[in-house]
Amino acid sequence: MKRSETEQAYVRAAVGSSDPVTLVILLFDTLIGDLRNAIAAIDAGDIEKRCADIKHGFLVLQQLEEFVDLEKGGQAAVHFTSFYSSVRSKVLEGHMKVSAEILQRQIELLLDVRQAWQQVASHKAPSTAANSPAASIQAETPGREQETAVSWTA
Repeated sequence: MKRSETEQAYVRAAVGSSDPVTLVILLFDTLIGDLRNAIAAIDAGDIEKRCADIKHGFLVLQQLEEFVDLEKGGQAAVHFTSFYSSVRSKVLEGHMKVSAEILQRQIELLLDVRQAWQQVASHKAPSTAANSPAASIQAETPGREQETAVSWTA
């Protein structure tokens, strides 16, 4: 579902004033929403919508993967890289098999990791956010709302 201009403006404002951890959470929310939409498209038999949602989910996953810093992130970065690779593989499998169950399992895993990021955000000191890398907004994908990109170290 495409967001209204008001919703897009709200998201842009939230992104512009958010710290990197919050932006990662927003990317997780977007990916989870894409997979939920793909499941709804499977249920509706809408192949074109399913493909579009999966494709967009892959773009969001790519954003998450691109900002893992293997040099500075240590074991956490290695684990995130492995996790994202596994999610990518299973989403592709779910897409190829037209399996809502496989996609739902990926949502559950993403929700678990999102919850961990949420805990990091709630324990983060205000002064830490000021020292975090700056956020940027990626160009709008045709037919999609604005996407978020963030530099961070796992």
